[in-house]
Amino acid sequence: MNGLGVLLVLAAAAVGCLGHRDFRIPIKGKRNTTYFATTPHKAVGDRHRNCKRGVNKTHPFELGIGFYYQSDIMLKPSVAANAIPLGSDPNVRWPGAVVPYIITGTFTAAEKTIILQAMQQYTDNTCVRFIPRTTQANFITIDNSDTGCWSYVGRSLDNTYNHVNLQNPSCMTTGTVAHELMHAIGFYHEFTRPDRDDWVSIDTGALLTQYQTTAFYDANFAKMSYAQAELYGIPYYYGSVMHYSKWGGAASYSRPVMNNLKPWTGDFGNDITLTAPDILAINYMYCNETTYYDYDYESSSDDNTGCSDDDESSSYYN
Repeated sequence: MNGLGVLLVLAAAAVGCLGHRDFRIPIKGKRNTTYFATTPHKAVGDRHRNCKRGVNKTHPFELGIGFYYQSDIMLKPSVAANAIPLGSDPNVRWPGAVVPYIITGTFTAAEKTIILQAMQQYTDNTCVRFIPRTTQANFITIDNSDTGCWSYVGRSLDNTYNHVNLQNPSCMTTGTVAHELMHAIGFYHEFTRPDRDDWVSIDTGALLTQYQTTAFYDANFAKMSYAQAELYGIPYYYGSVMHYSKWGGAASYSRPVMNNLKPWTGDFGNDITLTAPDILAINYMYCNETTYYDYDYESSSDDNTGCSDDDESSSYYN
């Protein structure tokens, strides 16, 4: 795979109509349910400790499904009880595309290198810069608590909510780190695009029985509206670093939850890199990019190195 992906741009930064956009996603149904977590869960950490690599099934960030919003998004208490702000809201973007950070977690030298390599993908391809924090008022904290891979979305004036967690070793792939950092700068998942149903079908019957509810669907598979999303003419892409695999919440690995409606071979997403249209999306939001590009999208992905049980007929979400 040559790294071509696409991400929902939840913004109008380059089109000059911020005042006409709804920058919040209303929370449907019961507030403060398990699916709208505002605190980390050790149960997610247990899933990660049992994670085995080498089989192309779930991505590490999907192991929080059933606990965290969209499997890896942590919510502020006020957000969980009201509405989720979009990263397109200029108030939650990082000023000047500069994101100061501190690393407080206990990472090996090799794991720190993975974090820095993921940050370097931004430096090499976008105007966004992750820099070690000196005296900046707002900064992200990168930790490794045993609670999975997760992040808040966008910048907060309260640094409590500028937090990325990368449980090691299971979250330590460049793609997973890049994924969580994209949340931190204001992005949601590819499959929440308003045109998702033209590209993907959701087989709710393939979910674990306890996940076959409206509340679970709303917390994990609800789409944005066109009033909330600006796609910049970028096509949907199954290989985006911000895409779930086909198996999130699946009862077994014999029946995928997400299925492609257009030609595609292999799983969705990737665990390796920001992809070209992911990069373009970041540049639209942060870097005043205004040029549309046509990409020769590949129709396959072999880059998933996510977590899986040795028994391919079983699920990781029991």
